[in-house]
Amino acid sequence: MPNTLGTLATSLIVQRALELIYTMRPALRLIALDVVDRETGSPVAYFGQNVITRTFANAVVGDFGDAVGTRSDLDVSITLDKFKQVYHAFTPQQYSGTSRNLIEESAEPLAVAMANHMVDAVAALWTAANFTTTPITMGAGWDYDHLVDVRKTLNTMGVPDMRRYYIANSDVYASLLTDPKIVAAFNNPGNQNAITSGLLPNVAGLQLAEYPAMPTTGNMVGFAGYYATCIMACRVPKDPREVLPNAGFPGNIGIVTDPRTGLSVMVNEWIEPDTLNVNTRIVWMYGVAKGNETNNGKTGVLVISS
Repeated sequence: MPNTLGTLATSLIVQRALELIYTMRPALRLIALDVVDRETGSPVAYFGQNVITRTFANAVVGDFGDAVGTRSDLDVSITLDKFKQVYHAFTPQQYSGTSRNLIEESAEPLAVAMANHMVDAVAALWTAANFTTTPITMGAGWDYDHLVDVRKTLNTMGVPDMRRYYIANSDVYASLLTDPKIVAAFNNPGNQNAITSGLLPNVAGLQLAEYPAMPTTGNMVGFAGYYATCIMACRVPKDPREVLPNAGFPGNIGIVTDPRTGLSVMVNEWIEPDTLNVNTRIVWMYGVAKGNETNNGKTGVLVISS
C-alpha cells in the first residue's frame, strides 16, 4: 500500500506544487477535470485504461403529463495514454553549498512544468476539425464589444451558460486588460485584480484567461466554450510494491493529493548510495478529449484574427 504522506519528505512541497498548478495557468481551472474513479473514488488506474466521465446538459421543461423528457447527458471515454514524470536531482555539491532549502524552492518550477504541459495537451484539441462552428473572425477590436460577440455566438450555438470561458493569446489578453470598459471600476467593480495582478474578472458571462502558447494554426488567437467542452482525466499508476510485495524499495514512495482539486500524483524519492544525489520524481497519467458533443459538437468555437 502507498506510504502515508508523512513518510515523504517532499510531500508538502509537492502538494504546494499541485496547488500552484492552477495559479500558474488559470486556464486549467476552466477545464473539466476527472481525478478519481466514479465508483471507487480511487485515483489509481491502469495505463491505457478508458476512463468514463459524465458531462451534464440542461434539462427540458414540458407541460405536466407530457412524456418523460430526456437530457443530453453524455459519458465521455478518455484514454489514459500519457504517462509522464517530472524528475530532478541535487548533487552533494549543490545541497552542501547553500543553506537554502532547494527541495522547497523547487515547488514553483515543478508546478510551472506540469501546468504548461497539461494546458498544452488540452489546447491541442482546439482545432477546426474538432470544433466545426464557423470561427469568430476579429480584427484589432479586441475589447469589450468583442467579448459580447463571443457571448452572442455561444448563445446562438446553444452552449450551456454554466462556467463559460474565453482563453486568449497574450496579444488579445493584453488588449482586453487595457480596455477601459472592462477595467474601469465604475463599469466593473470586480476588476481590482486587473490592475494589481493582471487577472481579469468574469466579463460578459465569460471567465477570461491568458494562454501565451495558443496554437497559431489558421491564425487562431483564442478559444471559447464552457467547462465540459474539453475534459482532462488524471490518475496515478499502480504502486510497484503491489507487484513485488516482498521487495524492498530504496526510498519513499506515496501518493500526494491536492485537497482542493483532488489532483493526485505519485511521488518517489531516494538517495543514490554511490553518488549521494538526492532524487525526487513526480509521476502521473492523463488523457484529454472533447467533452459534451451534443448539438453536433458545437460546444466550443475558435477565434481567429483577420
